[in-house]
Amino acid sequence: MKDFKKPKNILVIKLSSIGDCLLATPAIESIRKGYPGSFITWLVEGKSSDIAHLNPHVDEVIVIDKDRFKVWDYLALIRRLRKRRYDLSIDLQGVDRTSIFAFLSGARNRYVEEFADLGFLSNKKISRKNRPLEHAMNFYLFLAEKSGGSAMEGPNLSLATSPEDKRFAGDFMERNFPGKNPGNTIFVGMNPSGSWKTKRWPLRYFSQVSKRLIEDFNASILIFGGKGEEYFAEDILKNSGPGKVVSAVGKTTLKQARELLSKMNYFITPDSGLMHIASSIPTLKTIALFGPTDPGLTGPVSKNSVILQGSLYCIPCFKKDCPLNKLKDFQLKECVLCMKRISPDMVYDAISKDVLKEYA
Repeated sequence: MKDFKKPKNILVIKLSSIGDCLLATPAIESIRKGYPGSFITWLVEGKSSDIAHLNPHVDEVIVIDKDRFKVWDYLALIRRLRKRRYDLSIDLQGVDRTSIFAFLSGARNRYVEEFADLGFLSNKKISRKNRPLEHAMNFYLFLAEKSGGSAMEGPNLSLATSPEDKRFAGDFMERNFPGKNPGNTIFVGMNPSGSWKTKRWPLRYFSQVSKRLIEDFNASILIFGGKGEEYFAEDILKNSGPGKVVSAVGKTTLKQARELLSKMNYFITPDSGLMHIASSIPTLKTIALFGPTDPGLTGPVSKNSVILQGSLYCIPCFKKDCPLNKLKDFQLKECVLCMKRISPDMVYDAISKDVLKEYA
């Protein structure tokens, strides 16, 4: 006789970055399928809350605003969590903060991986014995399944959008690229930003690739990025020649950016949240640029992706500051040595070969 799990009140803890939270969405689906009828709460940080709010497998989202929360805000948060009387918490992050939140939530059963620094605060340790390092999405799925979630075949990343987001993207494209469509141009998205300065590709490289794609393939270029990152776009706009390059930096929500990305044919990006959003779109070819991080752990999950990585003895180093160039300016325009090793020719060739094959 099959043992059906009773509905539970479940707290899933995954704060972290946009990309990491997007990679956790298959794990959320696994938990939903493993505990049908349960009430699932996702504790998440504000920068990634869009991913949680419209996730079809989540009943409630509790947002931590790390930049604005004071001591009394955290006390109120703990009171709110304890009132929910969770049957179990599932910590998909396993860092000090998330272990503390799981403990203070009062959840009766608290799941976390065995190597979490404050793992003693949880009473359900998930063993990783004989399990090698793996891609983050697969690791989060492993944690979910060991916490009672269902096994997932062919997992997909999930970022739900609305009809309003789709209309925004359509209007934006018509307004900024009048008369342009996939029949008379290729659309290339570019993301010059990144939360780590060591992940960024030199702005002059973006400009060089833009010029060549415009000259050779009549490309239309759209620059992506968040609020406060407009200075990246300014350099590319200035150095890419007149016309055909438009900036959407700071002008979209995460969901609107996802719909704009769906209008692109190609997307050039470093390891970032936008890279993972792009890789969730099957029609979009993502050119992912890797330096200090490991594509085997955080690379795009789409098969329609090309990973480019320069050769340097120290990669992947996982450092936010490169000891080889000593540049401390967060707004630096010349990136670390490993990112400079990815030449504009490498990126141009990845797109041009595909265009020529597609339209031959």
